[in-house]
Amino acid sequence: MSGTRALKNRIRSTKNIKQMTRAMEAVSAVKMRRSVGIAVQARPYALSTLHILQEIRKTLGDNGDILPTLLAKRPIKTSAVVVISSDKGLAGSFNTSVFREAEKVLKQKLNTSYIIAVGKKARDYFEHRQMLKKGFVGAGDYGTLSETKPIAEYILKEFISGAADEVVIIYTNFISALRQEVISRTLLPLQYETLKQSVSDIIPERGKYANVPRFFTEKEEKKNTSEILFEPRGEKLLEKLLPALLEIEVHNAILEANASEHSSRMVAMKSASDNAGDLIDTLSILYNKSRQATITKELAEITGGREALES
Repeated sequence: MSGTRALKNRIRSTKNIKQMTRAMEAVSAVKMRRSVGIAVQARPYALSTLHILQEIRKTLGDNGDILPTLLAKRPIKTSAVVVISSDKGLAGSFNTSVFREAEKVLKQKLNTSYIIAVGKKARDYFEHRQMLKKGFVGAGDYGTLSETKPIAEYILKEFISGAADEVVIIYTNFISALRQEVISRTLLPLQYETLKQSVSDIIPERGKYANVPRFFTEKEEKKNTSEILFEPRGEKLLEKLLPALLEIEVHNAILEANASEHSSRMVAMKSASDNAGDLIDTLSILYNKSRQATITKELAEITGGREALES
């Protein structure tokens, strides 16, 4: 009897767990779709800013003497590695994959490196390894620009002050609801091709937003390149434009990471719900077998007692 009672309690607790994981799966699915939508909405601004940068660069050429600090390459003595993780757990291998990529990048760096962590999990991970210089937490599920701007400003300050000669960013890029990819790319000095790839990555490969054009069409490109005059001079405009581009790139990376986090958590919770369902089925079979065995034993005892009385 005690065995069947224990099985019954276990079935009840597993059903409660299944209800919780299903609720978390549904919440994560809603948050994932909203995060992707916000990232795509911000994309036209990034695309237009990138186009302006391209046109200004054409007027300046590759003259290193007049390139702003954020574009000019310099000897790399110290690298800052920005690692974007989540504040919360229960997201499957989301954080583990980011940390594995970060460790790989750090091993490849022969120069001095330090970590700027975004997210509680990354902060705790690298603080324990005594590599953390600055940690940011609480960027929110959707990462508004007001929340991500202090992160971009700190990164900018580190690069301009000379504390870091290059900044590498590591985050998880959202490709589809079932597929995310950890990416590491140079954030500073800014490079046009890197920025272009960052803007392109905002569009997922599958889903509602998969058919959004990644860049201007050829017709739009010709329209946008007709007789652009810059006032003041191009290098002065870049001094204002480049910090804004950095903010956009950091903001988009955090939005991508948020969408990937919710997607990973959704998949993890679905797996947990399925496993809980399988466990409930197994426990129910064991419970029915145990209950049937108890009934059979009682019937056997009654039959034996009756035969003993009749004899």
